[in-house]
Amino acid sequence: RAARGSGAAVVAGTGVVNPPTQPGDVAVPYVPQLVRDQIRDQVKQEVIAQAKAENWAQPNTFPDWVSRIKLDGDMRVRDEYHFYGSRNANNVTNFAAINQGGGFDINPNTNTTQLPTQNTTQNRNNLLRYRARLGVTATLSDDMIAGLQLASGNDNGPVSTTGTAGGGWGKKNIWLNKAFFAYRPTPWLNLTAGRFDNPFFKSDLVFSDDLMMDGLAANLRHALPWNPDVTLFGTLGVFPIQYTSENFPSNSTDKAGSDTKWMFGAQFGADWKIDAKNRLRGAVAYYDFQNMRGTLSSPCALYLGATSCSTDNEAPAFMQGGNTLIALRNIVQNPNLAPGMTPQPQLFGLAYNYRLLDLKAQWDTVVADRIKLRLDGEYVRNLAYNDNKAFAAASLPVNNYESTSVNATRADYRSGPNGFLAKATIGEPEPREKGQWNFSIAYKYLQPDAVLDAFNDPDFHLGGTNARGYVIGAAYAVARDTWVSARYLSSKEVYGPPVSIDVLQLELNARF
Repeated sequence: RAARGSGAAVVAGTGVVNPPTQPGDVAVPYVPQLVRDQIRDQVKQEVIAQAKAENWAQPNTFPDWVSRIKLDGDMRVRDEYHFYGSRNANNVTNFAAINQGGGFDINPNTNTTQLPTQNTTQNRNNLLRYRARLGVTATLSDDMIAGLQLASGNDNGPVSTTGTAGGGWGKKNIWLNKAFFAYRPTPWLNLTAGRFDNPFFKSDLVFSDDLMMDGLAANLRHALPWNPDVTLFGTLGVFPIQYTSENFPSNSTDKAGSDTKWMFGAQFGADWKIDAKNRLRGAVAYYDFQNMRGTLSSPCALYLGATSCSTDNEAPAFMQGGNTLIALRNIVQNPNLAPGMTPQPQLFGLAYNYRLLDLKAQWDTVVADRIKLRLDGEYVRNLAYNDNKAFAAASLPVNNYESTSVNATRADYRSGPNGFLAKATIGEPEPREKGQWNFSIAYKYLQPDAVLDAFNDPDFHLGGTNARGYVIGAAYAVARDTWVSARYLSSKEVYGPPVSIDVLQLELNARF
């Protein structure tokens, strides 16, 4: 009875008999331990799966949109020296400064001021310079990304993001260097629009390493079906360079028509992995720069109050130096002044168009079974070069003469359409891991009108064309993605008065 009253089970024979339930009792079914373990594991797995999907219970994880954002950047600090030859000419006209200043009165009867000139005689030592770039790339979908990059730079020139220290310790400029969308509809095609990295296989013979391009580009890359070691690649692009100002001329109701400067580019090549130690890459490119050549304006009566002439918009937006130039303004003489006493505030434009045929090859190999060697070669020719047309035009070339006399004739004119580069790099071409190194030597040759001087390397001969010489460089990685480097660039003129410029650059670089 005591057992039955307490609700305890009563053993009857070989089985277990539960006592009868009373009002208010709760019956709890027996669940075996094995089943309880299975339920616990299932609930645990479901909670963990939900936590992973929603990124709320994993260490060092972030919301989904954060995982689709990538930051990258690089920094460089440089000590730079400019050494000028003792026999250099000291009267090299700075045409870029003239155009940037809105023109210069070249009439010696009305303006006794010296024409702007380039420094070619006084060395510049210990120029502390820096470069900083920070980019962000967002993956919008499996086949679409968007990117931005901010960069340093002394000005908005296209060929350099290098800034110079000093300036009274004033804050430095930051520029929008990239802004683009990239769409990859298939694995072998990439479409890019906006402002982005140069999409071509190139060297700094034609385009500066820092040059970004505005426009549209399509990059194609596909391995041969019957030989996957050979990959064909190509790039097609259209790039606006300089638009006609919306309100040009500003002081006239008769506005100028659109005369946009463009570059149309096409390149096709192949990348052949010969074996584990050898790789050969080559390409042919055609760059068609349209509407670049300047023309003499219609008669321009500045003395009547006009502030511009009809072809002022043909002056290049940016120049470094070397290309053949012509005067753009056909300035009408003031009849109220004595002959030769009318001011001649002149602007200058390009004497030629530029349609460039560019051939480039690169061979990567290994020597002594472990040391990398890269050989680069490139040849470029301006197919639009024709000095007969230049001297048959209404406005004749004003520079690139052997003689510095104002009475220089066509016989003194020197230019050309050819350029080439030969370079050898031993070691790791781009050091990334600590202890990696390289050494390089190159020879460059650029006649005055081989390429546009606005867009090529700003360091060799301090930018532009009409230059020849060699470049020696070395780099050593002191840590992962951190390296020191040194370059010595020695150059002189191809034609014209002597201008010898050597540049020494000592750098600390890092990327992340």
